[in-house]
Amino acid sequence: MRGDLLSVYSLAVLSALCFGAAPPMARKLPVSQSVASRADSVRANSIRVGSLTLKKCLGGQAYCGSIERALDPTGQVPGDIKISFEFYPHTDNSQTPLEPIVATQGGPGYSTSGAAPGYLALFAPLRDRRDMLFMDNRGTGKSEPFNCPLLESEQNPRTPGIRACGAQLGDTAYLYDSGLAADDLAAVLDALNIPIVNLYGDSYGTWFSQTFAGRHAELLRSVILDSAYPVRGQSPWYPEIAPTVHFAFNAACQRSPTCSSLPGSSMQRIELLLASLRANPFSGYAHDGDGVLRLVHANATTLAYLMVSNATQSVVYRELDPAARAYLEDGNAAPFLRLLAENYEASALGNPPPAITAFSQGLFVSVSCSDYPQIYDMAANLPQRKMQRDEAFASEQQKHSNVYVPFTIAEFDAIPLDTSVLDLCLNWPVPVVAPIPPGQPVPPSAQFTKAPVLVLSGDLDSLTPALQGKHAAKLFENGQQIIVENSFHITADYDQDDCASVIAVHFVSDLDPGDTSCTDHIAEVHVVPEFVATAAEVAPAMATASNQGTDADLRVAAAAAYTAGDTLANWWVNFTGDGVGLQGGHYDYTSPGNLTYFTLDKLRWVDDLEVSGKMNWDYYYPGGVIAHLTLSGSATEPGELTVTWNSRVPLAQATITGKIGGRKIAATMYAP
Repeated sequence: MRGDLLSVYSLAVLSALCFGAAPPMARKLPVSQSVASRADSVRANSIRVGSLTLKKCLGGQAYCGSIERALDPTGQVPGDIKISFEFYPHTDNSQTPLEPIVATQGGPGYSTSGAAPGYLALFAPLRDRRDMLFMDNRGTGKSEPFNCPLLESEQNPRTPGIRACGAQLGDTAYLYDSGLAADDLAAVLDALNIPIVNLYGDSYGTWFSQTFAGRHAELLRSVILDSAYPVRGQSPWYPEIAPTVHFAFNAACQRSPTCSSLPGSSMQRIELLLASLRANPFSGYAHDGDGVLRLVHANATTLAYLMVSNATQSVVYRELDPAARAYLEDGNAAPFLRLLAENYEASALGNPPPAITAFSQGLFVSVSCSDYPQIYDMAANLPQRKMQRDEAFASEQQKHSNVYVPFTIAEFDAIPLDTSVLDLCLNWPVPVVAPIPPGQPVPPSAQFTKAPVLVLSGDLDSLTPALQGKHAAKLFENGQQIIVENSFHITADYDQDDCASVIAVHFVSDLDPGDTSCTDHIAEVHVVPEFVATAAEVAPAMATASNQGTDADLRVAAAAAYTAGDTLANWWVNFTGDGVGLQGGHYDYTSPGNLTYFTLDKLRWVDDLEVSGKMNWDYYYPGGVIAHLTLSGSATEPGELTVTWNSRVPLAQATITGKIGGRKIAATMYAP
């Protein structure tokens, strides 16, 4: 969902779909390593594929091509649109090639060609015999993206930008929908003389893939829908959100030893926070993930946005429960305000917005309003839509007032339009030219492909809940769903745990997911036990046989480990390579490949302990962390510690060794 932002650290942009109309979101990923064979570097500058001559793309492994398509297949709007794509030939010419793989990106609005490194890495084991194809949907990437300046300048879509973009597009406002884009892909395959493909889509890419499967069923050998929502039968209220939020926060707590022993459930504690915010909303300053100090507002709506936007992924599950307790029990608002500030940044486009070739917010709105079910009739004029909208709200309030429980319908509707989506299309133009009726990218009478279809769903994904994935799988005669425990939005692309990606590769290879037991062995979210003010309030690490440290030393050691863990968690919401500690201090990092190297400078997770030093982390399983830390501050005598743990191993323990005040420290604790 939002943000392509590649800077000093590695960040690959993936989209996310939010309950149908997804808010684009920045997703932190490592830099992809090249998966090309040596043959790529010596290939010809052009190749003939089907009826097309493709030229080698500048600076890449791919061959670039395009075809001309009618912008409006009915001919009411004249003109063509160039549909561009990248083609990656299989790497082993000594073997008979197999059916190609087509991958498609989310959003809507993102460039699929821009996400090529992740898809190439995902399917690297199959590239020896399978070509790969990435088409930029009409209006994205290299396929003539359009620019709505006001809308693109808004961090989240707002009514003025939406209205201006619709006016700018005029009769073309409904000529970028998924049905037309699916027909474009079929035309590209025909031009390349490719009779059948394996199709992988993530987030909005699953909606597009289902659309293709309903319009061009005969062209598919297999389909993988990663983080799916159903293209047919989806309620415009997206009622799957609330039960998923309840399940996810409670499950994260129950699976984490630092939280599971607390009385009551995580959602009960969060609902106490919600009640407090309804009675006494407040504002305050906190640093976002990049260390920028922001004024944030703590109220029911910003809490709802934090919990359902999924922009911060594991961070919100790790910290919201203890942040709620810190505020309610101790009046300490800092952890909660920091979460709100981090969510504000991670949910927005960033400053400046990404290039239009990377993400088009105008395309996002156009496709959302063309494709998705609405609570009003898109064929109605604006006054009629507003009347229908008010009637729909009144009816839903009467029949299903708890649809977004613990939040009210009004509280949910007040969050940004690209997440709440209910009013997103209220001001979009009435369709003048619409070859495909709004809300029907797949004709009602169409039969979906009989090819095997695999739906992958993260069980902690509130953007495209597993319940929506279940409905999507049922659309297909040979559909099945696999739920990946302790996983979030998008499970296979840039898979951290060698699980969903292995399943996806096996499915394309054998039309069967193979052994899926790995889905039960992915590391849980390590919920912060509690946010406290001083090191003395931190539960001590557990001494091992050779320890000489005091109880106070072991509390300091645990606080130092939590400081390192907080820095690692902050990586997921940092987009510049520089950040700050919860209570002060600074860190920076670089991420060459899958390894991230942190430098900590007097970081404070508690007020009276400063932690400096170096920390290295491997993004991929087992996620090894090694931190060499120097301690100072009023809580401790000078000390040096080494803390190690495997961040991707279930129930991982951290080992702490070193000295504090000359005393040997040897201890373990549940990894931070």
